[in-house]
Amino acid sequence: MSDSQSEMTQLVINLVNNSEISSIRQVVTEILRIIKDETTGARDLKEVIEKDPPLYAKVLKLANSAQYGYPRTINSIQEAIVCIGFDAIKEIALNQKVCELFMNDQVRNGYSRWSLWQHSCGVAICSKLIYRREFRERGDDIYAAGLLHDIGIIVEDQFFTEQFDQAMNTVMCEIRNLHEVENEILNTNHAKIGRAIAVNWEFPDELIQAIGCHHELGGLDGKEEDIERFVRTIYLADFICHREKIGFVDTLKRDTNQFRDCLSTLKIKSRAVDILSEELKEEIKKLEELRKSIK
Repeated sequence: MSDSQSEMTQLVINLVNNSEISSIRQVVTEILRIIKDETTGARDLKEVIEKDPPLYAKVLKLANSAQYGYPRTINSIQEAIVCIGFDAIKEIALNQKVCELFMNDQVRNGYSRWSLWQHSCGVAICSKLIYRREFRERGDDIYAAGLLHDIGIIVEDQFFTEQFDQAMNTVMCEIRNLHEVENEILNTNHAKIGRAIAVNWEFPDELIQAIGCHHELGGLDGKEEDIERFVRTIYLADFICHREKIGFVDTLKRDTNQFRDCLSTLKIKSRAVDILSEELKEEIKKLEELRKSIK
């Protein structure tokens, strides 16, 4: 890393850690710890959610929504965990906490935080589907990685607005990929920025690598097999969401060779991707209906 890139990285970390973006850090980090540590359980998750009153209220509101169809009112997080399930409440809490970063809905050059949120949810859902359908595993923190993989875009939007607008204008006018244009304008890109934040926040290594490599898989050399599969899954989910135009699309020219190589490495057939894509669209519809029902 050059001196100018190091300076840029440190500037980004300082800006983020002194802004509202850092407000998600504690809750997300604690939920990730609960996911990774087999000795933790429902009580730990309950305590994390109860420390954040707005989050507590949102989780209960969602738990009582029509989607879950519980016959009586759920009045506590403990009840929600029992009635709906530990894994479901983890995802609801992560989803709602990370969602706080995406509230600004201003549209500029084909970009809005809300469309980025739709894309991030799509990648989270698709990644989870891949792990469960193809690998027969829960995936643990794969959902969190999907939600957070584009956190670097939020940082650029908030702190480098002029450069980000310039980059988006170039992307739209010249039909190019955002991360490539960012490198020219900012001497870095949103994947590298996201990776730096993930390192600073002491996220698990697989999340750090997934956030940093979700566009370019060249940095995977020498990584453990489980981490490589995790990162390739996020890349694949991101590719699928871009192809299906789910939310914000920052990759207008997709690398089909890298996509095919990813499928081959993960031993996933093209037909399976088609089925996943259809299931993903159904899950996104459900998410939209849920959002409308609790407004």
